[in-house]
Amino acid sequence: SSWKRGAEAKQLSLPCQQPLTAKSTRNWEVSDSPRFFPNPFKPKEIGIFAKPTQTRYIMAQNDACATFVRASPDQIEIRPPSMSKLEESKSQLSNNENEAAKSAQKAHTESINPKKHQTIPVHHHDEADLTRHQPEWFRDALARKGESRSIMHDGARVHYWRWKAPNRKPDDSPRPGLLFVHGNGAHGRWFDFIAPLLSRHYNVAAIDLPGMGDSEWRDAYDRNTFGHAIGKVALDAELGPRPVIVGHSFGGFTSLIAAGLYGDKLGGLILCDFLVKSPETHDEWFLNDPPRRPTRIYPDYETAANRFRLAPPQDCTNRFIVDYIASHSLREVKIGENPGRRTSDEAGWTWKFDPFIFDGLELGPDLSDIYAGLPCPTACLYGAQSFDYRPAEFAHMRSVRPQGPISTIANAHHHLMLDQPHAFASAVEAIMANWEANGSLSD
Repeated sequence: SSWKRGAEAKQLSLPCQQPLTAKSTRNWEVSDSPRFFPNPFKPKEIGIFAKPTQTRYIMAQNDACATFVRASPDQIEIRPPSMSKLEESKSQLSNNENEAAKSAQKAHTESINPKKHQTIPVHHHDEADLTRHQPEWFRDALARKGESRSIMHDGARVHYWRWKAPNRKPDDSPRPGLLFVHGNGAHGRWFDFIAPLLSRHYNVAAIDLPGMGDSEWRDAYDRNTFGHAIGKVALDAELGPRPVIVGHSFGGFTSLIAAGLYGDKLGGLILCDFLVKSPETHDEWFLNDPPRRPTRIYPDYETAANRFRLAPPQDCTNRFIVDYIASHSLREVKIGENPGRRTSDEAGWTWKFDPFIFDGLELGPDLSDIYAGLPCPTACLYGAQSFDYRPAEFAHMRSVRPQGPISTIANAHHHLMLDQPHAFASAVEAIMANWEANGSLSD
């Protein structure tokens, strides 16, 4: 893609997928998407692009001296757009920044030999600052809030969020829709930044599974508890004639159960980083676990939020997403009654999920048979760096359901919608568009 400068750079503020850090830049790949983070000159925003040579560049849209720079794992090389712009910005810089500007001016005068450019170390910005900066696309997505809704199922409230498409289709028919289903111990707000990327064309919902998020707890759970809750929410959320269910990890398992129960009413099932294993390789996730204990109660919100970790563990350079999810993963506990949950002898903050959900929970050895016999279309997405990226298991899935495509998302681990949010949303949208075109989402 061609370079844009000044005001034009703002127009290329495309999705953020991975902030620049000293760690993350060591394994850079070509991308047309900009990323945003604060640099030593404190610009309003900057976007990082990779040229076909895989040299890293930063396009700056700011009031400081740099129009673009070249980045290496531990330093940033400044190249000013013009001497007048450099002089104009000097008065706005601190003493330390003036020294940086002088280095940049020297680099400009030696531009015929790039190797002589003065470099400016970025040690005064730690990695956390870079990865926790919320880019504009993320803020815009969060500004389009979902509507809080709930249904009753087996005497307990099941909560979900819904994002309505702005209008009907050109033929005045309702737009189709999809329901996101989160993983183990998570909640529907994991998709707060994904749903708005899709709600231009589709009605979108995200469930809080029974016993998780803002859904009420129960005395006992089995796989049909989750399957029926998902199916009933999908049909309640006004997601078009035939809604699509998109399940991640444990949500992939529960979504498969839901598709087995409601498949004749669905437009399709998308499994995300969940493997349908053969009977020979099938394993139970929870049956051999020791008895669960209550979650720890922390004295204050900040202490609890700082304990948040992804499970299973993985690196995620989009720390701003992890921070956001952590902020919605906690609930305040009071001594005595806690509506929808169990009583407590302590007060403080703890995680929203019921820790006893998985006691005795059986996945079942028949998942492969359920998958093979689904009456609705299927598709599967996996992170290319995920521990669930297993070609041998893919071969089994293709053998029992050859009509179900299996795709991967580059530079994504198990939590692929956190690692590559726009690639994930685009993949889901492409699958939806294909099913819509062949009539799977209409009566």
